[in-house]
Amino acid sequence: MDAEIAKLLPLARHIARDFSNIPGLDLPEIEIQAQEALAAAGRQFDPSKGDFTAYASQAVRNALRSLYEKQVRHHHHHAYVLDQPGGMQSTQTDLVQNTPDKKQESVATQVNRAESIAALQRAMTQMPERYRVVLTAIGQGLSYSEIGDQLGMTKQGVHKIAAAALQSLREHLESQGFGGLDSVGLLKSFRQE
Repeated sequence: MDAEIAKLLPLARHIARDFSNIPGLDLPEIEIQAQEALAAAGRQFDPSKGDFTAYASQAVRNALRSLYEKQVRHHHHHAYVLDQPGGMQSTQTDLVQNTPDKKQESVATQVNRAESIAALQRAMTQMPERYRVVLTAIGQGLSYSEIGDQLGMTKQGVHKIAAAALQSLREHLESQGFGGLDSVGLLKSFRQE
């Protein structure tokens, strides 16, 4: 298992870069957390449950999401107000004013949304241009006929490109540990039961 963990260290560093916005931590610290999560995944993995790469990828993401949420809570809880003498901590009323209202997304949803967008952007950059053009147009709500009119193609030609592009996108996302969408339209990570 140690050899598999060592082989996946670049994946852990890659995932850590996706979480480089964790408050109060720099990238090397985040990479260390990702490596620790990878090592813990190696200790907890049951080979009869499936592929270790997908399991480890999810374990690292989960650990970094938890770290992000913890750091955000800590950052909000210990917010400093520069206008107060000596950089004193904000008062309780200041903290209440900075609390997000219930209509805003939870921190977990914000993290999932940012991760989904980053994963889709990475996947799209690795696709041929015609795939990107068609998927972008579909994302804008255009029909196959409308896309075909813009590109000088038939509706059936656009459909074939769209099907191939979506298959390529699915395969790329699966290789990164994602599978399908959740109930709010965000990428769903593989989970080992």
